[in-house]
Amino acid sequence: MDLLEREMAQDMLLMEKQLTQSYTTAETECANEGLRKTLHRLHEDTESMHARLFHAMHQRGWYQTPVAGQQAIETAILSWEQKELRGERRETPR
Repeated sequence: MDLLEREMAQDMLLMEKQLTQSYTTAETECANEGLRKTLHRLHEDTESMHARLFHAMHQRGWYQTPVAGQQAIETAILSWEQKELRGERRETPR
């Protein structure tokens, strides 16, 4: 099976997205400071690669991003404000 360049890029982007999520979880739940720093560096590297892939795909028209209209933006802002008022924001564990 021969993959096209676009398909390979899509697969790589998905992999980088999953790695970023995994590193985020591992980093935030790590008790060892040295390991946390290593995970943080890996997380940053992965985010950087994801951004480069995303921009390359976007420039080639392989990844379309919708443009939000003013009403969609205002609706999102109101939704976040209402969650704040109801106390639904994430609390920091102590």
